[in-house]
Amino acid sequence: MQKPLTYALLLAATLGLAACGDQADKKAESAAGSAPQPTQSMGEAAKKATDAAKEAGAVVEQKAAEVTEQAAGAVKDAGAAVEQKAAEVQQEAGKVEEEKK
Repeated sequence: MQKPLTYALLLAATLGLAACGDQADKKAESAAGSAPQPTQSMGEAAKKATDAAKEAGAVVEQKAAEVTEQAAGAVKDAGAAVEQKAAEVQQEAGKVEEEKK
């Protein structure tokens, strides 16, 4: 009893697939015909992405230059402060030496 039901289901599935076969071929042909268009748009998208990356790189370089200048200024200021503090410490040390004499 199981075999006739299985055969009937297999036959129905085979007929269903055979009926869809023509539509699948037509869809494949139409998809193949439209393939160059996505390829062109992908090329354009890649070019835009490259251009955007170049612009971002330029912005990063500019920002790095600004930060470097700011850091150099901060280092100069810190150096000046250290020199000033060292001079003050030397003066204090000189006063202590004079007081000891």
